[in-house]
Amino acid sequence: MSGDDHAGATGRGAPRPPADGVGPVGLLAFACEVALVVLLGVAGWRLGTATGLAVPLGVALALALPAATIVVWGRWLAPRAAHRLSQPWRLDVQVAVFAAGGLVVALTGLVWWGVGLAVVGPTAFALSRDH
Repeated sequence: MSGDDHAGATGRGAPRPPADGVGPVGLLAFACEVALVVLLGVAGWRLGTATGLAVPLGVALALALPAATIVVWGRWLAPRAAHRLSQPWRLDVQVAVFAAGGLVVALTGLVWWGVGLAVVGPTAFALSRDH
């Protein structure tokens, strides 16, 4: 078995992370994923509470924005996704998700958080991608 073989022990071909572990850039990329979901929840709440239907719409958007992001990430971008995109498409979609998320966060008044998300997230994934 070569070091590049990522097939699961069951033979189903499910991708596994390399045995050498996750480095600091990989941890930063994961932290950016978590920050994306959390900040979209905050942005959803802020968007909803800016309207007359404060609590119901705030709760709905605080749940819907992160949920939509998790669905996209889990379907096409996650390391174990069944339909994982190949490079360079995966990085393009990651950049688009972080840019859109950063824009939404910035538009809700959290400008520096949005800018940070849109800059640090794609950078971390560009540095951690497998070639």
